[in-house]
Amino acid sequence: MSKKNVPSKRSRKIGYARVSTDKQTLYQYLDALEDAGCDKVFTDDATSAVAADRPGLQDARQALRPGDVFVVLSIDRAFRSAIEGLLFLDVLHREGITFYSIYQQMDTRTPEGRKRFTYDVADAEYERAVISRRTRDKMAAAKRRGLHMGRPYKISRRKAVNAWRLLSSGMDIGLIAHKYRVAPVTLGRAFKRYGMEGEV
Repeated sequence: MSKKNVPSKRSRKIGYARVSTDKQTLYQYLDALEDAGCDKVFTDDATSAVAADRPGLQDARQALRPGDVFVVLSIDRAFRSAIEGLLFLDVLHREGITFYSIYQQMDTRTPEGRKRFTYDVADAEYERAVISRRTRDKMAAAKRRGLHMGRPYKISRRKAVNAWRLLSSGMDIGLIAHKYRVAPVTLGRAFKRYGMEGEV
């Protein structure tokens, strides 16, 4: 056995947590991972599950050593797709590292645990795809009806009208933007969105 695959003297628990938006908090995840006995926890804050760059997960991966246990709250908090999860697990096992999910109560040291991991990581990808499809359909239906979906506009119609009047009176666009605490380009988009003509 190579030195790389020799288990460490004491198995450590390395935790990982991720939240998708800045409106979510990591507190409950950190508490759960601490209660699970994690020696160290890495996080990705306001990071989508499908984001290519997840520095917290990369740091957790680099910190793992043979004999360690990689702990997450739930499979969908760690992987973008079924294939990514399966490849990740395969690498961990080849290096003598165990995967454990708190919510799924899954220990991949057993054949049953590995089988369940395969099913659950596929289910997580499927559920994410269904949610994404529903969101796209909802936004498309709203757009056909002239409704806005997603984040609220920074400039409402009323503010845009007032800003347009100031601009028409000769006031500098930069000063107007400063007044409404937005960038000039944001004002320009608002003017266009609400049908106000003219160059900004």
